Amino acid sequence: MSRFILVAMMVVVTVAGCNRFPDNGLQIVANLPPNDSCVFTADQELRLLRGRYDISYRNALTGEPSDYVIAPLLQSYLVSNALEFQGEQNNLQVDNFDITILLPDGSMPTLPEGLVNPYRVDTSAVLEANDEGGGPSEEVAAALGIPASYQSALAGIPSIILSIRAGGTTFGGFSQRSAPFRWPVDICEGCLTIPECTPELFLLECLPGQDGSPGCASIVDPPAITP
Repeated sequence: MSRFILVAMMVVVTVAGCNRFPDNGLQIVANLPPNDSCVFTADQELRLLRGRYDISYRNALTGEPSDYVIAPLLQSYLVSNALEFQGEQNNLQVDNFDITILLPDGSMPTLPEGLVNPYRVDTSAVLEANDEGGGPSEEVAAALGIPASYQSALAGIPSIILSIRAGGTTFGGFSQRSAPFRWPVDICEGCLTIPECTPELFLLECLPGQDGSPGCASIVDPPAITP
């Protein structure tokens, strides 16, 4: 199984919505896990109910902390407006997520100086315009959800909520911004780490240190059961 590798950039911005047309043309409907080939696809049937982020997990190859990755499933409700003399203008290029870290009560945690909240991260996905009367088009866009540099600030916080808004521009030049999608993430230290996860076994994991079972758990021999 190949390991999924994500390269993402975070850009510090002041989050503000403007020039949206029409409202609610773009939505986030789920956060997806990778499939068996470590690829995110819109036809993935499995849905995550909430996330888990082991802030003590360290990359078995480099010793570095791991980022928390998100893969929102996007839907576009924009209807095709292509004409004989004009190409499709309502295809939608989504290129960013605005993310706000919240506590379960909806308040914002106090973060050390230098850590911004909210923040913007890059992604890339194109959603095609829909035929009149048809359903929405779908695409998945992976991105950096929580940078590893935020791990120490999250220590001692049992759970957080990522409020995620997707943003992009139609081929016709109109800005789109989705409503917030609230993604709960449990924070733990050591819950997804096991000593037996060697560098060789690490390569078989898609996103070690987040969401699923402890890394390498599926291929490490279980303990013997005494009758």
